[in-house]
Amino acid sequence: MNYCKQSSPSEREVLCQISLPCVSTPAGIFLVLRILLNCLDCIILWNCYKIKNKNHHTFYEMMMVLILEELREKRKKLKRSTDVALHNMHSIADESIRVAEVAHNSHQILEDLDAEFESQSGLKGNDIKFLFAAVGLQLARIVIVNELTKTEAAGSQNRNETKLHEFQEKLLKRFNTGGPVHERPYYASMEHIITKAGVPYDATAGLTDGALAGLLKKCRTWDFDISNMIPDEKLFLFKGANHRFATLGHDPILGLIFGTGNIMTNTITCVKTPAFLSGIPVLTTNHVVYTSDFKDPRIATYGSTAVMLQQAAERTKDQPGAFIVSLIKQLIHIGTDFYTPCGIQIPGANLILSNTQVEKLTGYISSGDIFKVGTSAKLADLINLLISTLHMLMYDPSMNVSRNLYSARTRKIVLYSNMIATGSNVIWVGSNMYAGNEDAIRQLDIGGLIVTVQRLINDTEYIRRIKEEFVFGGFNKKIQGSGLELEDISWD
Repeated sequence: MNYCKQSSPSEREVLCQISLPCVSTPAGIFLVLRILLNCLDCIILWNCYKIKNKNHHTFYEMMMVLILEELREKRKKLKRSTDVALHNMHSIADESIRVAEVAHNSHQILEDLDAEFESQSGLKGNDIKFLFAAVGLQLARIVIVNELTKTEAAGSQNRNETKLHEFQEKLLKRFNTGGPVHERPYYASMEHIITKAGVPYDATAGLTDGALAGLLKKCRTWDFDISNMIPDEKLFLFKGANHRFATLGHDPILGLIFGTGNIMTNTITCVKTPAFLSGIPVLTTNHVVYTSDFKDPRIATYGSTAVMLQQAAERTKDQPGAFIVSLIKQLIHIGTDFYTPCGIQIPGANLILSNTQVEKLTGYISSGDIFKVGTSAKLADLINLLISTLHMLMYDPSMNVSRNLYSARTRKIVLYSNMIATGSNVIWVGSNMYAGNEDAIRQLDIGGLIVTVQRLINDTEYIRRIKEEFVFGGFNKKIQGSGLELEDISWD
């Protein structure tokens, strides 16, 4: 019966609206295909049944049986392929729903991952012990460095100077191999260099006729005639303690050359004219004469800076031990002057500024301050390295935390310990200054503060990267799921 002819146009339109959406979807197509396959199966079965129930078969009927059997096998394969396709479609649909749910709940999932990161990277158990140990070491560093760099007046009452001179005496005795004891211009005996703590560029009194007469009355003697070494005019090299800012021997860098040379040659080298007046610093070298028992140093007539350096170089070749002990003595002497009220100028300052300007500058910042800041920073880094290494060695793969998250704990321990120690120092210095002790500013741990700021920047960035990796990596895994296990489809 032809239903289309009996249906009105509006009814046909309704039928199309009902049937087309079903057939137009992939599921509808596979459903129609399954119906057609079932119909084909029924036809094949019916024909096979009719042929098999006959007593005699013609050649045509036998061929039909073979063809029908082949069609039946192909139908089975086609059925299996459609079943696999439908199963894959269901898997894809389920996965789409799961991903949609993850996307819908993304905010909550990210918050959960963030909380999990904080939980796994938070300090606990042994981490707290490491934190307290790190804080203790950093605080001990601050106290010890401040104690060792405390400003004290120069002289026998200065603890650092006394200890360094005792060390110098024990060390230099090993180099005393004898040699000429008598001194002469541009030559200091090994016994003088080794047995006396002072250096020639510390001399402040000049050699005058009156001074010579006074020394002669005290029965002082010299190894050579010094009468011709009295300056013809009054020397204006420096004033009192200002000699530190005029002499190159007190420069922490240039002193390694000029100071060592002065010790070997009994001379004093000064910067007489500031560099900015003439463009070139004017260096002057004067002889320093000692009595036969290596006492009463007096600044004598002008010598030559070039000759002084030449004599020091030649003696180094002939007697290397003299250079070694002079260099050691130079280093120790600078060390004894580092933390005195006058301090030690920053390297090269008196080549650019006048003596008065260098003295004022050193009152604000000296080589001792720079050395203190650098030493404190390096010690802070060393403690951080020690704590980091020991804490990472405690990592056990059996822990329910990855190595990356464990390293985040290590960074937190180091960062927190630096912040606590530096914060404590700042509070202590600030409270003392508020109470009226302005000198407390010298105990501010600037080196540790620099390291703390550096760690605050670097460690915070490192932890942020680890957290980002953990949170977004976990979210990506949730989106990817366990993976679609789709079966292969064969349409052959």
